[in-house]
Amino acid sequence: MRVGMIGLGGIADVYRKGLRHYGQALTAVCDINGAKVQEVSTAEGCAGYTDYREMLANEQLDAVFVSIPPGAHADQVIDVVSAGCAVFVAKPVGLDRALVDATAAAIARSGVINQVGYMARYADIAAKARELIGARPLVMGLARFMVRMPASHPWWGKRAICGGQIIEQSTHMFDLLRDLMGEVSHVQAFGHQGAGDDIADFEDSTIVNLRFARGGIGTVISTSCTEVPEGCGWELTGRDVYLKLTMDLELSGVIDGQAVRYTGEETGYIRQVGEFLQAVAQRDQRLVRSSYADAVRTLAVTMAAEQSLQQGGALIAMEG
Repeated sequence: MRVGMIGLGGIADVYRKGLRHYGQALTAVCDINGAKVQEVSTAEGCAGYTDYREMLANEQLDAVFVSIPPGAHADQVIDVVSAGCAVFVAKPVGLDRALVDATAAAIARSGVINQVGYMARYADIAAKARELIGARPLVMGLARFMVRMPASHPWWGKRAICGGQIIEQSTHMFDLLRDLMGEVSHVQAFGHQGAGDDIADFEDSTIVNLRFARGGIGTVISTSCTEVPEGCGWELTGRDVYLKLTMDLELSGVIDGQAVRYTGEETGYIRQVGEFLQAVAQRDQRLVRSSYADAVRTLAVTMAAEQSLQQGGALIAMEG
C-alpha cells in the first residue's frame, strides 16, 4: 500500500508509530515546515513535500493521513478524496462547519474508505465495555479530561486555531459517550476563565451537561490548568451496571452484583491505525468505528457546547 501523510506535528508521530507497528512504510510526507519534512522523510526513507497537491499529483497514493490543526483545515481532505485516496483525519475535523459539511459530502460522493482519529473507540477497554453492556440501557455517563495543557505548545492554547479545549482535546470524552449512549439531543455548558491565562486564551475549566435522545443524561468535565491522577476517563451507569474506564487500559465496575476488573493490553492509539489499514486493504467501510460522517456529529456536540458557553449557559437543542 502506498501511504502518504499531510502534517507532521505531534499526533503524526503517533500515526507513524502505528504504521511501523503494522509493517506499513510511508511513501511520502508533507508539511509546510521544510525542516520538519527533511527530518521525517530522511527518517522514513520516503519522499518529502511542502505542497500536498504536488505530493498527490506525483505519488499515486492509496491512503493519506491528514494530521493538521483544526483551524488549518481548508481543501486538504477534499483534494485527497478527489484523488481517489482513502483518508484518515486527525480529530477534530475542522472549525468551519460549512467546510466540514462540504468535506463530508465530498467523501460520501467519492466512496473512499474514511476514518477519524477517535482512538478511544479502538481501545481494549472500550471493546470490553461494549461486551459487558450489551443491550442494557445506560442512564448516565460521566467523563473527565483533567490534563494540564503545556504552555509551550504552539497552538493548543489558541482558540482561533484549536477551537478551545472542548472541541480540540476533550472531544474524545464526548465521542465515546456518543458511541456508548447514542446521539445527544441537548447541550448546556458552563466555564471558568482566569486560572489558565498563561496557558490558553479560552476557558481553563468547563462543565458540559448532556441529554441523550434515548433518555440518558451525561456530564463532561474538562480542565486545561490542572493535571490529576486518572485525569481521563468515563463512568457509566444503568440498572445493575456501573463501569469505570480509565485511559488507557483500566476498566472496573459491577455488573449484576458481580465485580468487574479488566486490564487491557493495547490502547486505541496504535490499533486505530491497524484497523484503518485493514479497512483500506479489504475496501470495507464497515470495519471503521469512527467515520468522517460520525465525527461530524461529535463536532456538532462540542460546537454546541462552545455556543452554550458563549451564551452564558444557554440550553442548546441539537438539530436532527
